[in-house]
Amino acid sequence: MKSEIATVIFDCGQVITHRQNKDIARAMADLLGIPWEDFPRAYVSVRGEYDRGSLDALTYWGMVAAPYGKPVDRELAGRLAVLDMDSWFSINIEVVDTIIRLKNEGYRLLMLSNMNWEGKERMFGPARIVQDRDWIAAFDEILLSCDLGLIKPEPEIYRICLEKARAEPERCLFIDDMPGNIAAAQAAGMRTILFREGMPLGTMLAERYGLF
Repeated sequence: MKSEIATVIFDCGQVITHRQNKDIARAMADLLGIPWEDFPRAYVSVRGEYDRGSLDALTYWGMVAAPYGKPVDRELAGRLAVLDMDSWFSINIEVVDTIIRLKNEGYRLLMLSNMNWEGKERMFGPARIVQDRDWIAAFDEILLSCDLGLIKPEPEIYRICLEKARAEPERCLFIDDMPGNIAAAQAAGMRTILFREGMPLGTMLAERYGLF
């Protein structure tokens, strides 16, 4: 059957990449002297503004560490930023395979991701080539929160995304791992898939939406 979907929109973190590496996250907690049981909460406390691009890495890590009395200088912030990107950019090869297959089938592909400047640099740099394939090149548009000054699930970022999608909302399929982001996409009229690690995405796209 021919799919009604014209544009497929991917989140990056925990969709194109695997879940955050907990061993590396623990290394960040140790550098800051933050108890591991407190670290996830501290890490996300101002993450939205970091991803929006309104905080640089030095300011972000300083704010994460401040309640625990740990001073963060530029050198430490740089080490933490590298570990942070190391913890996230393990690419999900099966999802990349699906992205490239969609591209070859002629679908319009977008990325819509909450991502800070360091993430953008890593994604367009060392993480760009996987198994000799430039997976970034498969996307027609890449929309990042740090470039737009907006973060999911703010409605305006979905409005901009739909302008770039070049298709009616009901012909757009949005794939994300966060229920709040999925709900916002549904409110904007898109079809959605709530992604989970290990999900057979290609099979689901074929069976549910007839994309292949």
